[in-house]
Amino acid sequence: MKEPIETCSALFIDPREYTKTVDLPDPASIKIYDTTLRDGEQMPGVALAPRQKYILAKELSALGCHIIDLGFPAVTHSERQMLQLMLEGKRKREIREDLELLVMCRAAEPDIDATIEAIEGVGGDLDQVTFLIFTSGSFLHCKYKLGPMLMKREGLNPRDLPQTPPEFFHEANKRMIAEAIGYARSRGVGKIEFGAEDASRAPLDYVIDLGRAAIRAGATRFNFPDTTGSLTPEATRYYCRALKAAFPNVELVSHFHNDFDLATINAITGVLNGFTIFTATVNGIGERAGNAPLHSIVASLKYLYGLEIPNFRYDRLWRVRRIVEEMTGIPVQAHEPVIGHNVYSHESGIHTHGVTIARQMYEPIPYEEVGGEAKFVYGKHSGSNGLYELLTRRAPEVGCIIDRELLSAVLKEIKVMREHRVCQDETTDFIRNYYANLQQLSISEDEVIELAREIGRRVTEDEHCLIT
Repeated sequence: MKEPIETCSALFIDPREYTKTVDLPDPASIKIYDTTLRDGEQMPGVALAPRQKYILAKELSALGCHIIDLGFPAVTHSERQMLQLMLEGKRKREIREDLELLVMCRAAEPDIDATIEAIEGVGGDLDQVTFLIFTSGSFLHCKYKLGPMLMKREGLNPRDLPQTPPEFFHEANKRMIAEAIGYARSRGVGKIEFGAEDASRAPLDYVIDLGRAAIRAGATRFNFPDTTGSLTPEATRYYCRALKAAFPNVELVSHFHNDFDLATINAITGVLNGFTIFTATVNGIGERAGNAPLHSIVASLKYLYGLEIPNFRYDRLWRVRRIVEEMTGIPVQAHEPVIGHNVYSHESGIHTHGVTIARQMYEPIPYEEVGGEAKFVYGKHSGSNGLYELLTRRAPEVGCIIDRELLSAVLKEIKVMREHRVCQDETTDFIRNYYANLQQLSISEDEVIELAREIGRRVTEDEHCLIT
């Protein structure tokens, strides 16, 4: 006999029982900072045209994101086009007026000038856009990535880089970011976010020192990146608590990558420790193992912590997942939490029987609340209860008496059919095709060499024609 759905919640312990005593932030203070269009696009093989980005931006606006990262308009023509489309979209009310637009630039006056020119060149005002001015945070990045440039700025010979102590690069970097932010302020930029790449692998006191220099110079928000996804929840708590104490009146942003599959829990840990703004990407796309996945964070905050973000459309998560899959050519894994193709599909007889009684039996998230699709599939693990439910529900189509004998025969044939498909190596072909298609999204080394050879041949032929 089925238990009335409305009473089911009284029969199991809600996970929020264990988090209700946690010092939770006001849900209205949480901001979703989407970086799909910038950091997500940096995933190998992904390239989005401005018009595609604009379609996705409209979806992110409707979804309820608060901040959207538009990349480097000063460097890339396509991102200038995207910026123009976004500003026009706001004027047309296709994009929410309160959706914050953010652009990035390096800590250099030419970058800042070019970014300002890009904004003004598409008819925008500086007060419509937040500038993320970033530098490096760790000694590793400061010395060996920025090092030669920093030494030239300080009037030193880059040849002396190996024996130069790390502290020199920190001090030079600190001066550079302060000067860049001060310059942006002098040019009329009002909203400035400061970011320090690889800060999660830098000593805490140096991160705070760098942050203070940026805030004194005029930054109003601090972006703390875990560039290599190396933080554990314990380390995240350590950094976030200390940075919140050091900058109590500054907005703090977490930017976590997913190299160890910890970006979700680290973003949540950040939210619980003062970092109420988190960056994320749709489907978790991004470089290497990707970025913090939007769907996992928002669902975990809502269903495990009771933090439901106001005006966020959870029911559009599956929709935006599919749009990004189609645009990028990269599907999420079938068992991806919250939005995966199989998370509301059941084959096992035990599970199908359970969810026909009450979906809460095996599904902690109501599928309709995230825009998902619930279905039964049939195969090796199917049971008679689920099959009986299907046949009786669609009895007119079956066209005969549904008895135990029919049920047993159909179930046996289902198992034979499934085993036959395995023998046909269909799954092997599917996987081979998947990786072949994935490879085609990128341009290989061999293709680059062939391209260079062909261009070189044409240039040589053209020069020969000019001579003759």
